[in-house]
Parts: sequence; C-alpha cells; structure tokens
Amino acid sequence: MKDLKNKVALVTGAASGIGLAISLKLAQEGADVVIADLNETGLNDTAEKIHSLGKKALPVKTDISKRREVEKLCNQALKAFGRVDILINNAGVALYAELKDTDLKDWEWIMGINLWGQIYTLHYLLPQMIKQRSGHIVNLASWMGLVSAPANGAYAVSKHGVVALSEALRSEVAQYNIGVTVICPGVVRTNIFNALKIKGYSAEVRRMPSYAGITPEAMADRMISAIKHNRAMVVTGIGKFGYYLKRLSPALAEQLNRGGMWLYSRYKEQEK
Repeated sequence: MKDLKNKVALVTGAASGIGLAISLKLAQEGADVVIADLNETGLNDTAEKIHSLGKKALPVKTDISKRREVEKLCNQALKAFGRVDILINNAGVALYAELKDTDLKDWEWIMGINLWGQIYTLHYLLPQMIKQRSGHIVNLASWMGLVSAPANGAYAVSKHGVVALSEALRSEVAQYNIGVTVICPGVVRTNIFNALKIKGYSAEVRRMPSYAGITPEAMADRMISAIKHNRAMVVTGIGKFGYYLKRLSPALAEQLNRGGMWLYSRYKEQEK
C-alpha cells in the first residue's frame, strides 16, 4: 500500500504512546482515523490533534478485551466511513511476575487485551477487507514475542500468540491483496512501564533510563514504512539482539535468562 492518502485507518490504544504517534502519522499521510482506547480524555485529545492536521477522526471509547465493545467499534467505523483500509492492533498491557505468582485473573487480563483484542478486530474487519480485495494489518507484538524472558512469562505468551497469528494470517490473506506486518519492538518510551502490573517484585522494576529505547514517533515512522513496503516483521533495539542470539545459540540465550533471574533478585519482595 504505497499511498495512504484518503485511506481509512483504525487504531487501538490510540490515547497515548505508539497508538497516538501512529494515529498522527497516518493523518499526516492523508488518512482518516478511527481511534479506540479506554482513556476517553486522551482519546479526545488525539482526535483534536488529527483534526488539526485536516483529517477526520472518530473516537470510540472501547475496552478491547470485550467482544461486544469491539464489535460496536468496528460497526461504527464501517458505518461512518464505509470501509477500513488499515488496521493497527496496538493496544497492550504488561505484567511483571513469575509464573508461580500469575493467577488465572492475571492470565485472563493480559490475554484478553494483548491477544483476544487483536482476534476480535480481525474477526469483525477481515471479511470487509477480503471483500474489497485490499488492506493492511499491523499487529503489535514485542521482542518477547520472539524470545521469552524471566518474570515476563504471561506477557511473552500473549506476544508469541500475536506473532503466530500474524505469520499465519499473512500467508492466508496475500491472495486478497492484504498485507500483514507484526511489530516486535525492543524498548519504546511509552507509558507501558508506568502502567506495568507487578507481582512479587518492588516498584523499582518500573524504572527505565531516559535514554533507553526509541521514541513512539520513531516507531510510528517504521510502521508507516512497513505498511508501504508490506514488510512481514519489524524488530527493533534489544529485540534484534535477543532474536538472533536465540537463533544462533539457544543454550547461551537460556544461560543469559538464568543470569537475568539473578539480576532481578535485587527487586524481589520478601516471600511470605
């Protein structure tokens, strides 16, 4: 999809971070944008910024983990614009906890947003894209969708699911002129660290050096390029190191993970 002018995009998690940045980049490229998030104030701010760029914005407060709310979101998008050309499955959350401390509610929460949210949007929008024989889908995963890390097991499982979903989907929908890209960032400077849910560790694990990772705007630029060139996967930062190390030496990657557990021990809460 070389030209995004006059296209219609739908972006989840659009109130801040990567979702905000990609929504504005899409508008700058000439697309109208349907934006979804639970943060209604942030969502309206994003809509105003899109309007200031001369493009239409439709903000829809949505809990992406709820099937009926996603159905409503997609129906509103199709009713307002008649089509969705670009789907950005960006909404996501993180959990910092060892698997022994991860209960079923934690699993349902993280899988509901990170994986089921993407499955729901695909369920309601893919038939329309197939019918129009065009479109592009961008699914946000993580470098932990390629390499699992200790104290991030549930998060890694959800993101591995996104990678698997994207790879299978890309092969299936190419015949309909639909592109699929999975994004596997290393560190991106977003609010995900502030919103990080923690169990068994102190809040110090939230701390991230100001220089670490890339900005949401830089990530959005790479996403736009991926759409235009129909790239299958985009991996950034530490993600490249982890991905290639695991491919070259799984045993060394495992040893580093075990070493990571030793380093993380300084942040562990005293077990009762």
